[in-house]
Amino acid sequence: MNDNTHTTSATEKLESSQAHAKKALDVTAAAAREVAEAAKSSARAAYSTGREELGAAANDLKHAARSTYEDLSKTARAKYGDLSQQARERYNDAAERTSEAAAEYKAQFDEIADQAEDYVRDNPFKAVGITFAVGLVVGLLLRRR
Repeated sequence: MNDNTHTTSATEKLESSQAHAKKALDVTAAAAREVAEAAKSSARAAYSTGREELGAAANDLKHAARSTYEDLSKTARAKYGDLSQQARERYNDAAERTSEAAAEYKAQFDEIADQAEDYVRDNPFKAVGITFAVGLVVGLLLRRR
């Protein structure tokens, strides 16, 4: 009976150990999911902010080009009638190039954001580590100021 009691105790301890290990794994997995969601949320916020800033930059360029065009157009009309047409053509070309550049930068930014989101989804622990390291470096840099 002593061997049977000893075997039962060992079995209970093994089951208890398995239960604790499972609980630790569940807690770790939940924490990893939370961190991955936080990283994903941060990436989305950065993407959104970058997209807004890119739109604002394109708008500023458009307004600057329009203002330049208007100034050039007034001067050209006052001095030379056909220079106004040339200024319009240059404005349209500059506006088109600005729009194309903005669209290209937006597409590149969207692709980078998608890649970052996929990376976080595929590698949540690495993403957490990278996020932690970047935060640490930024914190150290800001602390030195």
